Amino acid sequence: MIKRRSDVFVPLIPALVASGLMMGLNNVLTANGLFIPGQSLVEAYPALSDIAAMINTFASAAYAFLPILIGFSATKMFGGNPYLGAVIGMIMVSGDLLNAYAYGTAVTEGTIPVWNILGLTIEKVGYQGTVLPVLAASYILSFVEKKLHKYIPEILDNLLTPLLTVMITGFVTFTVVGGIMRTAGDVLTNSFVWMHDTLGIVGGMVLGFLYSPLTMTGMHHSLLPVDIQMVAAGGSFLLAIASCNNVAQGGATLCAMLRTKDKKLKSVAATSGVSAMLDITEPAMFGVNLKLKYPFYGAMIGAALGGGYVTLTNVLNTAPGTAGIVGFVCVPASSMLNFLIGTVISIATGFIFTYIMSNMKKFNKELEKKETVTEETADTSADIFPEAEKGVICSPLTGKAIPMSEVPDDTFAAEVLGKGMAVVPSEGKVVAPCHGEVSTLFDTKHAIGITTKDGVELLIHVGVNTVELNGKYYEAHVAQGDQVKPGQVLLTFDIQKIQEAGYPVATPVIIANTDDYKNVEGLKNGEIHCMEPLIKLEEA
Repeated sequence: MIKRRSDVFVPLIPALVASGLMMGLNNVLTANGLFIPGQSLVEAYPALSDIAAMINTFASAAYAFLPILIGFSATKMFGGNPYLGAVIGMIMVSGDLLNAYAYGTAVTEGTIPVWNILGLTIEKVGYQGTVLPVLAASYILSFVEKKLHKYIPEILDNLLTPLLTVMITGFVTFTVVGGIMRTAGDVLTNSFVWMHDTLGIVGGMVLGFLYSPLTMTGMHHSLLPVDIQMVAAGGSFLLAIASCNNVAQGGATLCAMLRTKDKKLKSVAATSGVSAMLDITEPAMFGVNLKLKYPFYGAMIGAALGGGYVTLTNVLNTAPGTAGIVGFVCVPASSMLNFLIGTVISIATGFIFTYIMSNMKKFNKELEKKETVTEETADTSADIFPEAEKGVICSPLTGKAIPMSEVPDDTFAAEVLGKGMAVVPSEGKVVAPCHGEVSTLFDTKHAIGITTKDGVELLIHVGVNTVELNGKYYEAHVAQGDQVKPGQVLLTFDIQKIQEAGYPVATPVIIANTDDYKNVEGLKNGEIHCMEPLIKLEEA
């Protein structure tokens, strides 16, 4: 589940990294006392104020509308219509709702707007910057949409299914999902305050350790009301804990940059590690640390040790501020040194524990790949299956080739995810149709993405709605990030058991970046063997 959540964010990483670095630059320009005592750079040099304002506008857009991006990506992964997912994301950040970042103030002032519908009191609060509620809404939308496709007559399907899907999902999101998340947030908030006040340094370590999972779900926003109240009363411990968490994520990410063999991941880690130090952790957390897992664990340990130190030394912030290295400007002068020591402890220990775990096969799967060369890889090399001509994609399966319109699923049949062909397999084996890299491998093993050396983005989805099998009857023979050769075995699956479970085995072979090509054309219908030409691409 953690890896799947990471996969949702992989396409969003460039946007998040760009926004994160711009936010960091804005924080440097507007942080009070960072370079000049008692003043920020924009206060000392008013000519910079409009530049900072423009940067802030550019930087905040991706995070303000993050649910839209997540809704599209997650719904696509769950097998629903990604454009409906984007609509749900838009609803969740509608301007008619109270902005989520203003929720803490509204709670303290008792001014939360509500709907009164059929005796229900529903809070009109947005979900800006949240993660878990949008993922839950995307899953609900995909589930509802699939069910409606099955029961609504075809003549009314295009009219009623989108309407009912959005209305049902929206209502459930604001009544059930929102209620559960905010209740859970209140419980966690009270637990955090109790641990800090009662358990001392142990409580600080527990808070630091748990802060990363809390941030991963977006539930850290529930701490805002308490933070505001504590600041008003003289000081809050939350900024120091949050800062230790964020910089620990950055330290772990920078270690992962040095340890991973994946060149693309190295590039992402370099930029996202820096942005995490400046309070923007999403690119580091979702793009690197959760993807590899062991850096996330290392960051949790680093945050725990730093959190223990700032709790022991009673570091309190007297104003809201940036939860990163520059957060020291929000604490009294007497606590600045301890704040910085706490963040250094978090960075160093996050880096060190990530390094330790990177040398353990239990945590670092790349070590296993170095030592394991499967028989399938050895026997199905490019010498046996030579590379097809440029612009031709071979079939990854043996069976019967059919047009996408014949796939028994409206999303695939309408080519929402991209154009291509489908194969009804007669053998339970998927092979690499070309040289490329495994760009996506779902935890459920029912689908795999390959990016070819020519930049073609392939998605091979074995069966219809087979995500519901949760990996049952499937086995993966490669890992995400692997380089593969034509004919190399990628997946094996049990056709008979999948069909007995009630799922069609028609397998779409989709060109996910269809828009990059002038034409995507099927080359064959009927019986086909793996590695026979299946799809022809015409470059734009």
